[in-house]
Amino acid sequence: MPIRSPKYRLTRAMVNGAPAEPGIYALWEDDELIYLGHASATATIRERLGEHLTRSVCPCAENATHYSWELALRPATRELEILRELLMRDGRLPRCNQDAA
Repeated sequence: MPIRSPKYRLTRAMVNGAPAEPGIYALWEDDELIYLGHASATATIRERLGEHLTRSVCPCAENATHYSWELALRPATRELEILRELLMRDGRLPRCNQDAA
């Protein structure tokens, strides 16, 4: 997996410990990567994950059980790099990123 962070349960308590910094984050449904997103300085990783908990930012990701993250100086660029890598490796994007492609 391109993100080398461990997976954490997608709960309020765990999200409160996520970085308040820019980067990328992945949402998982058990062991399946279902969504990859990025967070900027104005909407940090912690804030973006909190949005996924409180409202349906990505309806496809409502069944997410875990998350992982990676700090990045250029989050949008890093997100695209990882999505390209996943497409080359798996022949497809995570299911919740397919609509945006």
